[in-house]
Amino acid sequence: MTLRPARPPRSPASLDGALEAYRRNLPRHLIAVAHDMQSRVLRQLVEHHGYRDLRLRFGPFLALLWSQERSVGELARELGVSKQACSQLASTIERSGYVERRDHPHDRRARLVRLTRRGRTLARRGARCIAEAEADYVEIVGRRRYHAFARGVAALYDVLDLPPLPRNEARLVGGTSAAVLNVVSEGVQRWLMEAAKQCGHRGLKMSHGQVLPFVGPTGGRIHAIARTQGVTRQAIHAVAKDLEGLGYLTRCPDPSDGRGTSLSLSPRGEALIRDSVAAVTRLDRRVVAAIGAGAFEQFRAVAAVLYEALRLEGDVFAPSDDMASLAARLHERLGRGEARRLASLLDRAAASQ
Repeated sequence: MTLRPARPPRSPASLDGALEAYRRNLPRHLIAVAHDMQSRVLRQLVEHHGYRDLRLRFGPFLALLWSQERSVGELARELGVSKQACSQLASTIERSGYVERRDHPHDRRARLVRLTRRGRTLARRGARCIAEAEADYVEIVGRRRYHAFARGVAALYDVLDLPPLPRNEARLVGGTSAAVLNVVSEGVQRWLMEAAKQCGHRGLKMSHGQVLPFVGPTGGRIHAIARTQGVTRQAIHAVAKDLEGLGYLTRCPDPSDGRGTSLSLSPRGEALIRDSVAAVTRLDRRVVAAIGAGAFEQFRAVAAVLYEALRLEGDVFAPSDDMASLAARLHERLGRGEARRLASLLDRAAASQ
């Protein structure tokens, strides 16, 4: 049975309070950590293993094929996109040589998608890159707390009623979040999207999540959102234009950048924020019911520590040109090991002067 969020009453919270809650909550922190992990893995695979044609959007699609082949219809349902969009993505990935299609043995109208040898090699290398990213997370919060975080991710997987994991993947859930973090992130976003629809917000798409969460009390800037999401300004501009057409955003010239665009929430966008905060509260209660209040608080606290320590989305909510902001961006781009090496080289250079 598919989990459906019930329609809630409208939240009476002030807009400022709703925006603060919208920025600081467990689902947001999990989604940001999952994006950080995907970005790290992509960077490693492109820069150190030569997968130049790999794209961030390939990740969730390929992850669904690791344990078994699937039809495009099944993949579309799991990814929360249209069958046409999923088929187009499959074709793009197929041209890169990571997947192939074959006739379905029991349905002449369908074809199955499966990983090629190149795709499986990519998946194995990706798994090693994920392990390296997790080692960084463990260093930040400690192994015991990280295991508590992983158990919370596993519980959320069950709460979202996601498809059962194959045995070889389920075995990983008890000690690491890597097996399911990205899948849970996608599942949370689909759940919140369904909750928004239940409140009357029609026309929303998963791609809108690239923009809406990053428009805060002082607005949002397209160039900062694009940098955080790891996509082009043109891509964010297109999503923002779509949201403007739906009545959720307004756009105006960026006062700090004559060539840029600033985004603000419309009254309809403000209503969406309040409804989203109410949906997050309901999802939190489901997780509490599954693992208990104490375990949930630990889960939420560790997610928040990771989010803050990694300075995820910091450029969007606290844009600055000072040295701390520059250091944070360098840390994000270089990774922990290379950032330390750069710091050591700078120390040597300063000492020699």
